[in-house]
Amino acid sequence: MTRERTPFEDTSVAVSRSQEQIRRLLRDAGASGVQFSEEWSDPPAFYVRFLWTMAAPDADAQGVTQAVRLRVNPLTESHKGVSKSVEQRERQAWRGIAHYLEGTIKAATFGLIRFEDIFLSFMELEPMGRTIGETVIPQIERGQLALGRGD
Repeated sequence: MTRERTPFEDTSVAVSRSQEQIRRLLRDAGASGVQFSEEWSDPPAFYVRFLWTMAAPDADAQGVTQAVRLRVNPLTESHKGVSKSVEQRERQAWRGIAHYLEGTIKAATFGLIRFEDIFLSFMELEPMGRTIGETVIPQIERGQLALGRGD
């Protein structure tokens, strides 16, 4: 029986190379800045925060610049019985972010979905504050915000 592999588990791509790919993807897509940060808690967390100017509702209005923050927690050193070093899990996490951004940005560029729709859940409600997803999703899970029930 073969075990299920996790995405990018054997990547040898350096974190700095993944971050450079992310920087280039966001810059080319029209972001006006990017930050990378790490939280060395248990479990650790990695963040990509970028500024995106949303399209104006009409030609006379000016777009609003919105901060977008993605967070990823790397898998544990021993995930599903497979032991990997902390450094390998960090490389894996950053590759995941890079590939996610590449796919979603391509979908937006192609016109499958608006950029704002893809990243709505990750938009900060206030600078460095909670994101829309961090605020709304727990309310949905608790039944405090019912969506699409048609009542």
